[in-house]
Parts: sequence; C-alpha cells; structure tokens
Amino acid sequence: MNKFLVLCYFLYCANLLSAQNVQFTAQAPKVTEVGEQFELVFSVNAEPTDLIIPKMTDFRVLFGPSTSQSSNTQWVNGKVSISSTYGYSYVMQATKPGKYIIGSAEITVNGKKYKSNPINIEVVGNAAANTQTGNAPSSSSQSGTSSEQVTTDGDIFIRVIIDKKNVYLGEYVTASIKLYSKANISSIDNVQFPAFDGFFKQDIETPPLRSLERESVNGVIYGTGIIKKFILIPQKTGEVKIDPMTMDCSIQQQVKNRRRSVFDDFFGPSVQNVQQKLKSKPITINVKPLPASKPESFNGAVGKFNMVAKTDKTATKTNDAITLKVSISGTGNIKLIEAPKINFPPDFDTYDPKINLNTGVTDGGVSGSKTFEYLLVPRNAGEFRVAPIAFTYFDIGANQYKTITSNEFVFNIEKGNESQATTVVTGLSKEDVKYIGKDILFIKTNNFRLSARYGSLFTSFWWYLIYIGGIVTFITIVWFRRRSIQINSNVALVKNRRADKFATKRLKQAKIHLDTQQIGPFYEELLKGIWGYLSDKLNIPLSELSRDYARELLGKHNLESEISTDFINLVDNCEFARYAPPSLSNTMQTDYDKAIDLILKLQQKLR
Repeated sequence: MNKFLVLCYFLYCANLLSAQNVQFTAQAPKVTEVGEQFELVFSVNAEPTDLIIPKMTDFRVLFGPSTSQSSNTQWVNGKVSISSTYGYSYVMQATKPGKYIIGSAEITVNGKKYKSNPINIEVVGNAAANTQTGNAPSSSSQSGTSSEQVTTDGDIFIRVIIDKKNVYLGEYVTASIKLYSKANISSIDNVQFPAFDGFFKQDIETPPLRSLERESVNGVIYGTGIIKKFILIPQKTGEVKIDPMTMDCSIQQQVKNRRRSVFDDFFGPSVQNVQQKLKSKPITINVKPLPASKPESFNGAVGKFNMVAKTDKTATKTNDAITLKVSISGTGNIKLIEAPKINFPPDFDTYDPKINLNTGVTDGGVSGSKTFEYLLVPRNAGEFRVAPIAFTYFDIGANQYKTITSNEFVFNIEKGNESQATTVVTGLSKEDVKYIGKDILFIKTNNFRLSARYGSLFTSFWWYLIYIGGIVTFITIVWFRRRSIQINSNVALVKNRRADKFATKRLKQAKIHLDTQQIGPFYEELLKGIWGYLSDKLNIPLSELSRDYARELLGKHNLESEISTDFINLVDNCEFARYAPPSLSNTMQTDYDKAIDLILKLQQKLR
C-alpha cells in the first residue's frame, strides 16, 4: 500500500512537471574584451535532451558544457509545487572586436523542440591597446545622448543622461543619474541631486543600486548602474540648464609605497578605501515655445489625452444638488492641467470643483487621470442648457493642437417644495457652505451687568518670571553651544579625548572573542584598538601609520625605546597570529594583557 502511494506521488509530480510551461533561456554578458573569458549559460525548467548550440565562429569555446541541476518542492495549501532547473555552461573567449549575435540554441523536451533567445554581445579591444591608440570607438550602448563621445574622467565618474535635448514647453524629459566605475566601490555618501530649476520634477521609482552591469564606454569596459531617474517637465522656454550632481564615493585601491609584508605573496596585495568627490557635467536643454495658434480652450496640457464629461442626473427639482464630473486621462503633464472653462447658467449656484488626481510615473512619462467634480444647485425651475465642454491639448507626436468636445447638457428643473428652501450662510467660501435650520436668535433687551473674568497677563508676577527665565535659558543655551563649537573645532583635541573611549570599546570586543576562542576576530579587534589609539592620540590619519613611522613618532615624543619596541612586537605578534594555525595561537590572553599594559603606558606618557 505504501509503495502504491509513493508511486502515485511521483506520477503526480511528473504530471506537474510536464504540464508546466517550458522556458529555455540563454545568458551572457553584454560587453566583453578581446581575450577575456566569459560564461555562456543555457537554462531550461524541464528535463531536456539533445542540446544543439549555435555556431560561434567569432568565439572560442574553452570549456563546456558544464551541467547542473536544481529542484525545489513546495507545499502550499495542500498542493504540491515542483520546479527544476537544468543548466549548461560554456566558458567562451572572444577573438576580435565587433558586435555579434549569438544565435538561438535548440533543445528537446518531451519530444518537442524549443529555442532559446538570441544574445547581442559587444566585443571591445584590449583596454591597454585602446589607451595607446587613442581612437577607441564611442559606445553604442549609451542611452539618451549616445551619439556624442562620452568624456571619461579616471576610473570612476557620474553622468546625468537625458533622452532628448530639444523639447516643447510642457513636454516631459527623462533624466537618469548613472554611475560608471572600473574600481570596486565600498560606499556612496552625500548624494546631492541637481535642483532642476525651471522644471517640474517627479521621481521615478528606481530600485536600489546593488550591483553594476558591464558597459563599453569609448572602447573601455566600465561597471555601470542607474542611481536615480526623474521625469522633468520644463516650465519656461529658451536654454534651461541642469546643474551638476555631486556625491562622495569610496573606492578600493591597492596600497602603494609601503613596506611589503610576508603575507602579501600569500594573501595578495593590501587595499585601502580612497574617498573621491564625483561631480557630473552640466546639461543644457533647448525648450521651444508652443505654436502660436492656440485655441481658446487650451490651458497648457501637453501630451496625449482623452476627456469624459457626465452628470449624475439631468432632471431634478430646485435646490437639489447636481454633480458634474469632467475626467481627463492620458499621458503628459497631467498634474499641471487646469480645470476646463464651463459656462453655467446664472440660475445655478456653482462651487469650485473638487479635484481627484490618480497618476503613475514611469520611463514613458506621467500617466493617469485627473477628475474635476462640480456641485451645481439650481435655484429656479425651467429648462437649462450647458454648452459642450471643450478641452484642448498639444499633441507632441502630431505636432498640433487637438480639441475634444463633450455633448451638450440639458437640465429639466421642476419647482421644489418651498419649505425645503435653504438659507446660505454669508461670509464663507463656497466650499464651506452650511445650511441653517433655525431662525436668527432674538436680541436680549433686559438689563444685565458685564464683569471682567481674568486680569491682564502682561502685568502679572508669572509673566515677569517667565520672561526673565526665558532670557536666562536662552543665554545659557547660547553659551553651551558656543563652547561646544569651540571644543569640536579643535580636531586634535577631539581625537585625543575619544582615544581612550575608542580603545576601550575595541578591547571589550576583543575580550568577547577571547572568551569564545575566536582567534581571527580577536586579533583583528586588538589591532584596530592599538592602531586606532595611537592614531587618535598623535592626530595622525590611520592610513598614514606604519611600523617605521610609528617608531619614529614615539621617539619624537621622548618615549622609552622599550615602549616603542613593545608596540612593534605586539603588532607583529597580532598580525602573525591572525593567520597562524590554531595550535600556534595559544597566547591570546598574554597578548590581550600586553595590549592593556601598552595602552596604559601610552596614556601616561601621551597627555
């Protein structure tokens, strides 16, 4: 019985696998260099047979195929969900520069053939060769203003990319902030986007920048990524300038001009984080005025729109409210559209429209709808007409004005009950109108006496007490603020004061690793505490400290050679123990005690 159930389970799973949609895809980098190795991967979500790869005469197949398989089974609400992925990987190498298309591969699943997607790949020349020749081609993968030669500045730079430079007033422009880097990026800080003066700006939802994609720029491969995107709608004509964007970026660089360590050959060269201030170049957009032949119903709408106008009723009685809705939908500067002009009968009380806006922002612009809801109250009986509502917009694609007209509205108003007539409160805006359900209150005519309930606040004791107390508090706050600024402006003094706190924090963390016998983290925290204490006490940047320089500085401060020797020996012991086998790193407690003793000696001498 159990065997039968297991067999049914596997047959059921097999049916699920055969019933799923087969997806056969190919992946490879978009850009590579001549002679650089890259990976070409074919993936299918069902068990395949007979893989046939396309001919690739311009590439060498160095290795492959390397096959892989992964499966995932899930139970959701009592239902089984199984997914399997089969992969075929090839290590490839480009032989000459150019733009190529790797054709579709073919595979068979359950007797049916499937083809993968073709891949476009750009091969650029060797970076060193491009630098020597100096005539590397411009990248065709640049978006927006790709026809221009991109000016690069070192290993990392940023650009503000726009999709068009000549637009009409009110026509949207897509702006992208893009980062280019050949170095590893540690962090990005202090991002200052342009003010975009002269534009109505809307943010496009942009995913966080977690990885960079390879892209060719003037024949050199950079890692690129979009930091932020905006939709810009110009609000004035002429040449409108987009100011530069700035940000701080920390990149990793190899340490140069320092004494080599015995660990360099084994672990590779050391790297350090280098701060760079990045600044994009300004961009000018030419904004053209709209054609002069503007219809009277045009109110600044630019894009492509539709209009629908309707009422909730056309027959009612006097003093009953009527709702008229005018909805404009489409793509363009929809947020800036004003209410269309409507000529209502003088027998109607009308109020400012209630506006409902529903929009979304994508690379294709701002789209959505804007609804104007009018409240109409007829005061007299009869037949009344509202002329067709006209809405005009400038169509960018057709380069002309287009007018949309609604139908005429005819209202049949009957005489209502006079007892239901309402009196409107005067002195209020029409949005705040309220109805009075009772008459004016009568005026009192009998004699009555008026008396003051409260004395003057400004002549009381509490007023003077609060006034004087406020002045004293203000002077005290200003004095403490100025004192704090004066202390913090002395960088050396601040670092000296925080040295003990910093070292104590590191030693506490090292003690935790000591108790748990975590050798690597223990010595790493110990080294940070020692070097950080010396850096703060002597007001020397941590990146400039080395063994020889530390020995020289300690000598200048008239410290005994014994302290200097103890410092260097302890640093060497810690660096060696970080990478030593566990059997050789049994002196953790001794090194910890030496570090505390050394910091206490330095604390007494470096005051």
